[in-house]
Amino acid sequence: MTGFDGELYLRLFGERTLLSGENQHSFNDPLVEQARALTTVGAVGAAAAQRVVTDYARARALRGQGGQAYFGPLPTTVPPPRRIVSCRHVIKTSPGDLELRYAVLSQAETRLAITFRSSAQIPPGTLRRPSPMPVGITTTPAITVTDDRGTTVTSSAFSGGGSTLEWRGFLTLRPALAPDTAWIELYGERVELGAGLGDRAITIEAFPETDRAERYLVQCLTSIGHRPHARSLSDALEALTAAGLIDPADPEIATILAIDLAVNRFGGGYVLTPTQVAEPWASLLTRRGNTGGPVGCLFVGAVTPVFDRVSAALLDLTSADDGFQCDFELVGPIELGMAGSSTLDGVLVTFSALDDCGNFYLGQLGNWSGGGGTASGVLEFWPALDPKAAQLDLVLTTDRARAVITVPLTWDAAR
Repeated sequence: MTGFDGELYLRLFGERTLLSGENQHSFNDPLVEQARALTTVGAVGAAAAQRVVTDYARARALRGQGGQAYFGPLPTTVPPPRRIVSCRHVIKTSPGDLELRYAVLSQAETRLAITFRSSAQIPPGTLRRPSPMPVGITTTPAITVTDDRGTTVTSSAFSGGGSTLEWRGFLTLRPALAPDTAWIELYGERVELGAGLGDRAITIEAFPETDRAERYLVQCLTSIGHRPHARSLSDALEALTAAGLIDPADPEIATILAIDLAVNRFGGGYVLTPTQVAEPWASLLTRRGNTGGPVGCLFVGAVTPVFDRVSAALLDLTSADDGFQCDFELVGPIELGMAGSSTLDGVLVTFSALDDCGNFYLGQLGNWSGGGGTASGVLEFWPALDPKAAQLDLVLTTDRARAVITVPLTWDAAR
C-alpha cells in the first residue's frame, strides 16, 4: 500500500462515474462500495472517505444522476434493559392455533413472539405461497393481553409474515405490561412466563489487524442474504487491488471468486469442482438442497455483550425438514437496513453456524424490521440441519470480531 492515496483514488473514481453521465442505483453505489472497503481495511481515513462520498452524492443529485443519500452518522445505542422469557403455549381459536413462543418485556413495550397456523382447508397440492394474510383472516386481529397486576393492553402492531397457512412474527403492546410479570392472560387462557436467559456459552473473539482485506472479501460472500444491502465483491476487489492489498493472481482470490459464483449464481451453469474450494465452503456447497433436518424447536435465549459496537440476541430456534431459522435482535450502528445510504460508519453483521459434526451453514435475512440502531426478525439458515448434530455454534461476524453462541440441540416437540 506504499504510496497509495486513498482519498485521491476515490475522488478520481468519483470523477469518472460523474463524467460517465450514468444514473446510479439507490443501493450498491460503486463509489460507496469502494469507499467502504478502503475505510474498513484502513487504506483511507473514515472522515476523508465520507467527505468524498458526500461530495459526489451531491454532485450527482444536482445532475439528476441518482445515487445514495447521506443520512449522517448511525446511532450508537446500547441494548435496552429487557427481560426475555420462554412461554411456549398454544391457544386454539376458531381461525386456527396461536402459539406464543417467548416474550420480550421492557419498560417501553412488550413484544410477544407468535406463530399462527390457520385451520382453513385448502385443496391438496395448493402452494403455501407468501400471503398478506393467512387463509380465513382478512384483517390483523386486535388481541387483548392482561398481566398479573391486572393491567390490560390491546396489541398495537403486528410485524412478520408467512404463507397462506402459517404466519410468524411479533405482537407489540404499548404501553408495556409489567416487565416482571409472572404470567399473562389472553383469549381467556393464562400463560406462565418460563425461564429467562440461560447460561449459554458465549465467546467473543477480536480479529488481529492482519489479513483485513481477505476478511473483508469473505464478509462480502457471507452477506449474500442481506440484499439489497449486500456488499459488492467486484467493487471491493477493484479497490483493494488498487491499494496493493491483494493480488488478483493469488490462488486465494481465485477461490473467493469461485465461491461467489457457486453461492451467488447457483443455477447459472457454473460447475464447482472440489479442488477449487476449501472448508467450510466445500461442505456447505456439496450439501446445498439437502433435506431431512430434525423437526423441532428450542429457546436459545442468549444476549451477547457488546462486540465491535453491536450487541445481538438470539432467541427462538426452529428446525424443519429443509432448513432452520432463528429469531434475532441487533442493537448498535448496524449496516443492516441502510439501503440508499452512503453512511460509512455502519457495522455489517453476517450469520453462519457450525455443528459438532463439522457441517457449516449460512444464514440470511428472512422477515425483519428496524431503524434507529435496532433491528429484529428471522435468520434463515441453509442447508437442512444434520439430524446427527447434538450441538450448534451460532456465529455472528463483523469486520473486526465475532461472537459464538453454543447451543445444545435439545428439541421441544414440534407443533
